[in-house]
Amino acid sequence: MAGMRRSNVSLAQKTVRSIRLFGLLVAQLCAYSMLSALCFACPLYLFDCSGSSTLYGAVAAIAFVPGVLATPAGGILADHGRHRGVLVVLGIVLMAASLLFIPMKCSLPLAVVVAAMLCVQYGIQSLLKPMLQIETVHMMGQEKVERATALVSQVTMASNILGPVVGTAVYGCFGIDALCETAALTFAMSALLFGGALKQNASSGMTGDSTTCSTCRSDFRESIRYLFQNASLLVVFLLAAILNLALVGLTIGAPVIVAKHLGMQSSFVGIIEVAMGLGGFVGSGLVGIWPHRFSFKGICRYVAMICFGVVPIIVTLLSGPDELAFAALAAGSAWVMAWASIASVGIVSFVQRSAPKELCGKVLALVYMTLSCATPIGQLVYGLAYDRWAPAIVFAGMLAVLTSTTALFNRLKSRLWRMS
Repeated sequence: MAGMRRSNVSLAQKTVRSIRLFGLLVAQLCAYSMLSALCFACPLYLFDCSGSSTLYGAVAAIAFVPGVLATPAGGILADHGRHRGVLVVLGIVLMAASLLFIPMKCSLPLAVVVAAMLCVQYGIQSLLKPMLQIETVHMMGQEKVERATALVSQVTMASNILGPVVGTAVYGCFGIDALCETAALTFAMSALLFGGALKQNASSGMTGDSTTCSTCRSDFRESIRYLFQNASLLVVFLLAAILNLALVGLTIGAPVIVAKHLGMQSSFVGIIEVAMGLGGFVGSGLVGIWPHRFSFKGICRYVAMICFGVVPIIVTLLSGPDELAFAALAAGSAWVMAWASIASVGIVSFVQRSAPKELCGKVLALVYMTLSCATPIGQLVYGLAYDRWAPAIVFAGMLAVLTSTTALFNRLKSRLWRMS
């Protein structure tokens, strides 16, 4: 009888944990989808009203800054904060910002209002990411860190697919006001789900006052010191940044190749974006199904598989007809993003297994910040490259960087395997 009662209690605990995990993932999907929809539609609304691509680009560049600056704070909150209260407050702030956008765009300069809106969204997204990663691993258990990381990645990829679709549909049919109202309702729902999914004192088990500037500075310095004392982990950071920088050429190159090089309608760019989103979703899904088959120990193989996806694109751009080149670009983009997603999950899982528990959130935040900083650098480099050289030459340069990254990972593998 006693054994049966213990079994029933264990089953009930697992059921409750599964329900809480489901609620957390749904809350993340709601929040990230609407963030993606607004980040897609608000700059488009500004472009439709102003007709200025320069203004469009300037606002997008300004909005990127708070996301980078907020990332270390997200790591500190992930390690020290009470996640439930913080996540609920962030959901309410997003709801309020969405509603305030409607009257403010009529009374203030539109570029300023759009820039402020995007700054809030990118900043809060940077705060959310480390906390959601830590909480998902906490619910699933440290032994399932790859599967937990894959789940978070899958939800993010699904949001990146769903968000622009919702943003296009609502904004195109009903206008920006209706989209903001829809977003506000969805953010309110995500706040309620965050409150229900997390325990009152849910955190990473850390205690202490994270509200003072001195504590934030000391925590951040501690995580940086830890990195420089662990050279192998620092090298992983740098190689991940190089990998991310190289892959930016795919997202920047899609509209250039489709509209300019192949002479197709710009609407075909959406097919490439969907292919990339689906590839990333499938990749993270494979890790979720077979986490032990896609651990960090296979990172060399994952980057090598990315290289194989770039080769057909180069060949068809050089010699194939336009239709074949477009098909190769779509299929190659999906293939590349699938393996890039697998590699990303492996790297994040490796960091979570390697870093001490009290520093995990901050070290993860440094990973995200490093990758975020690599993105605009890649955009600048590839933007200049596509203006100067043919797309096939640019992709050949990308392939050279990816091949070098594979070789560097392979050279360091024995040291990295001991850490993992």
